[in-house]
Amino acid sequence: MSKIAFSMRDQMDSMSDAEFEDAMSLSKAEFRDYLDKAAAGEERCQADIGQPAPDFSAHVLTEDGEVSSDLLKLSELRGAPVSLIFGSYTCPVFRRQSERMKQVIDEFENSVQFVFVYTLEAHPTDGWNTNSNRADEVMYAQPSDMNERAKVAHDWRTAYSFHSQVVLDWPDDRINEDYAGAPERLYILDAKGVVTFKSEQGPYHDSHLEDWAAALRYAKASP
Repeated sequence: MSKIAFSMRDQMDSMSDAEFEDAMSLSKAEFRDYLDKAAAGEERCQADIGQPAPDFSAHVLTEDGEVSSDLLKLSELRGAPVSLIFGSYTCPVFRRQSERMKQVIDEFENSVQFVFVYTLEAHPTDGWNTNSNRADEVMYAQPSDMNERAKVAHDWRTAYSFHSQVVLDWPDDRINEDYAGAPERLYILDAKGVVTFKSEQGPYHDSHLEDWAAALRYAKASP
């Protein structure tokens, strides 16, 4: 579980039910359920440092925001390190980290293959919506199919001007199931597809992007 989630949990007992719900847009019982599900997702995670990354095939988001007919297969990205970046538009922390993320990608894009894996929405309007999403007018229901997911992913990519390849997790969230990537997570794989870096379960503090950058420097320097 992420340090941010732990901090939120630790603050919970010092707040009244009304104060917590006003701050979090979620009841204490609902938040405990969220933590239990996050812990269960981490327990099921199949992507471990030192082990081959779970393979997947996924549709690529086209430049005009459509679902490509072709599939990107992770195991075909060999010969250079790969960084998988999991996230969604409705994760406020993921949005906040976008500028630093772009700087890191720009620094290493000639030596590392960056792939965004667009997951289920972290805070949809028909789920755990947040005050920051309302303030930013990032208001989307949870997509029910690939075309809906592609639309939200395209809006996100357009808003933040990301140019790296984006793939779409499936409606059953099968990639996220193996990587525990939602609401956000960072991975680095070496040229043979072995996991060399795995961020903590998101949401993570902004400083964790520097751990990722340091790991990318090491991946770039490794033979």
